[in-house]
Amino acid sequence: MTDLTMSKSLRYFFKRLEKRSDQLDDLRAADEGGSKEVPFDEIERFSRAIMTQNIFIHTVGINGKHESTILAKAMFSINKVVRLYYSTSIDESRQGYLRLRADQHQQLILVERLHGLRPKPELLYASLDECHVIRFFVNWILKRIDWQKTKIKNLDLYRNMKEIERLEYEEQIAKELELLETQEIQSTLERHFGKSHRLVRKS
Repeated sequence: MTDLTMSKSLRYFFKRLEKRSDQLDDLRAADEGGSKEVPFDEIERFSRAIMTQNIFIHTVGINGKHESTILAKAMFSINKVVRLYYSTSIDESRQGYLRLRADQHQQLILVERLHGLRPKPELLYASLDECHVIRFFVNWILKRIDWQKTKIKNLDLYRNMKEIERLEYEEQIAKELELLETQEIQSTLERHFGKSHRLVRKS
């Protein structure tokens, strides 16, 4: 038979042990909660997707003159860092790019501008929400798109989006027509057999 008796000294010891164990668990949980990985996957997917498209932006070229550059040559996405160069001038004082990166210490996604020789990052935007960062990034890109060379109807992903929208619209119309048909049939049944008669659809 199990002996369930325990001296006061042992009870005191284990109570203190339990309390300290709980404190350490709380500290570990707080540390883990404060150092969660900053989300960046959606930004990387978005950046790599638009890099595959024939989208051109206004940039400053090597000779310091205006150029129209395709995103695939101006944009890089490596190890949770996205860079978009708006100037590749041979004059280092005129070089510059936008940088998006996850900062684990600050627990934020940072959008920074780096310009000139040995540049210091200029913070343009910061958020933990990837959607907000992408919205800022999109607005930044839109202001620099070369619409003479960028033809939206020639972009593969745009055509995919329109096809998805068409299918979704057709599905919505089909559901609305089915509902209307059901309502009309039910109305006919009620006129002929009374409101107690309900339409039963075969599965």
